[in-house]
Amino acid sequence: MTIINVTPHSIRMQNAAGEVYEVPPCGTPINAKAMEVAEGKHRSGAELVKVVFTADTANTEALNKLEMENPDAVIVGSMFAAQAFPGRVVAMIAAAGFERVPPDQKRMRDDKFTTF
Repeated sequence: MTIINVTPHSIRMQNAAGEVYEVPPCGTPINAKAMEVAEGKHRSGAELVKVVFTADTANTEALNKLEMENPDAVIVGSMFAAQAFPGRVVAMIAAAGFERVPPDQKRMRDDKFTTF
């Protein structure tokens, strides 16, 4: 399996055998734009919003190019990018035992991903 990392940092992955390896950023970051959707008011008077992550033209074009050049690759990005590009960009899932550790100690699965 080929994993393409569209985040700005390396990702520490762990396979089913427990081997750990790094996936460096590919150099083409894929981002999403946050948009607020009004959801009403809380009984306290505070405004409630839902944040929706959307694609823009530049990131869509960059992702199209990556997909054309790497048709069978798994493209891994942030939760935000995975929401903006559902099924095209996936987000990571922590390996067992590494769910609640500091970022520099994280290990992510290479056999299971989050999609929206």
